[in-house]
Amino acid sequence: MIKKIVRCKNPEILVITPLGIGDKISKETKKSIKRNKTPFEWISYMGDNNPAKNVQIAYKQYRRDNEGLPPYVIKMDGDITASRYMLDKMYKTLKEAESHVAYAYSSFEFKGSINIKFSNREFDADLLKRSNYISSCSLIKTQLLDQIGSWVVDDKYFRLLDWCLWLKFLKHGFTGKAVQNTHFVAKSTPKSISCRSREDYTEKYQHVKNDFISPLLHA
Repeated sequence: MIKKIVRCKNPEILVITPLGIGDKISKETKKSIKRNKTPFEWISYMGDNNPAKNVQIAYKQYRRDNEGLPPYVIKMDGDITASRYMLDKMYKTLKEAESHVAYAYSSFEFKGSINIKFSNREFDADLLKRSNYISSCSLIKTQLLDQIGSWVVDDKYFRLLDWCLWLKFLKHGFTGKAVQNTHFVAKSTPKSISCRSREDYTEKYQHVKNDFISPLLHA
C-alpha cells in the first residue's frame, strides 16, 4: 500500500521510498530530505519484493491514481542522511542538462558494517561497463525512464539492480550527469545487501555481464 509522507499540489519530483515488511523511514532521512525547496511529493511502498520492484509498483500505482507523473523521480532509501538541498541541486543539474542526459547522481558513502566512500566523478561509459559507481538514489527524468521500459526488477540481478538500470539507459543512448557539492550517507548494517557474500556478488555480476555488459561491448 502507498503511504504519502509529503503531499504537494504540483510536484516537480516524485520521491519513492521502497520498504521491506516492517521497515521504517528513519528520522534523519525525513529531516534531511525535507530540507529542499523544489516542490516534491514523497510516497513509500512496503512489500516483500526487492526494492526496485517495490519502487516500480508504487510508480505505476501513483500514475494511475494521479493521471500522470511529475517530470522527475527518485528512489530514496529509508536510511540515508542527505546533505542540505540535495534534491534541489540534482533537479537544477538535470533540468539544465542536455536531452541525452537521463539522470543526475551525487557522491555518497556507507557507514556502519561497511565503511566506503564513492567520490563523485563525471559520467564515463567505459567505466560504467566495468563497475558501478552510481547510486540508485539518483534523480531520473520520468519521460526517459518510461522510454526505456522502467526499472530492472528481476531478482537474478538483486544487489546490482541499480547498475542494471544505468546500463539499460546506456544501451538506449542515454547518460548520467554528476552533481557537484552534494552527497548523502547511507547506514550499513549486517542485513544490508552490500554485506552479502563474495559468492553472491560473483553470481549476480555474471548475470549482469551476460545480459547487459556483453551486448554493449559487442554492439
